Amino acid sequence: MKTKKSKHVHTHTSYTPVVTCKLNSRQLLCGKDTNTQGVAISVAYPQRVDIERMAIDINDATTATDTDVKLVWDALRQQITDALSHGHRVHLDGLGTLTMELSSHTGPTAPTGKDVRISAIRFRPDKHLLDRLADVKFRVDGKVRQPLAAPELADALYEYFETHDDISTREFARISHYAMSTSYRKIREYVALGELEPVPRASGYYRPTAGNFGK
Repeated sequence: MKTKKSKHVHTHTSYTPVVTCKLNSRQLLCGKDTNTQGVAISVAYPQRVDIERMAIDINDATTATDTDVKLVWDALRQQITDALSHGHRVHLDGLGTLTMELSSHTGPTAPTGKDVRISAIRFRPDKHLLDRLADVKFRVDGKVRQPLAAPELADALYEYFETHDDISTREFARISHYAMSTSYRKIREYVALGELEPVPRASGYYRPTAGNFGK
């Protein structure tokens, strides 16, 4: 009977990687009636690391084969899914905690069980993970674009609606150079003024209430 040749188990050494990040072309207005500001930033050109890649690396670092890693991952994924489906929080030691976030769109009426939907799976990182990433350095690429003032934003939206029937919140953020949270608030202000209204059966999309925007 053949046995798998033992491999040397590598230990992780301290390192300081450099990550290139990009400015998302807008300055953030962090909250209502506040002078707190920031800049929207994300990792530039992120590479996708999947289980195939990780299985090969784990195979090189341990006595587990890449097939072993994939079998364990399939079982772990099923366990995580089952735990979440029962409403449990899933804590992955050293990484973080997964929880379900729920929503209902019944307005002020109390929802029934069938009205509740999963809106997101939230991940809260452990302190250990954040500490391990604390030494990451960043190289910034890009320039900041200032959020549009109210008159400029109105003109930009008027021009946009000349060629579009509706607008998503994400597209609103792109045009205005606002953060998503500020964009939601601005859209609600336009809805309150009667200039925009939600598009039926299209969550997150809005259209002018009558003809062209601002008319």
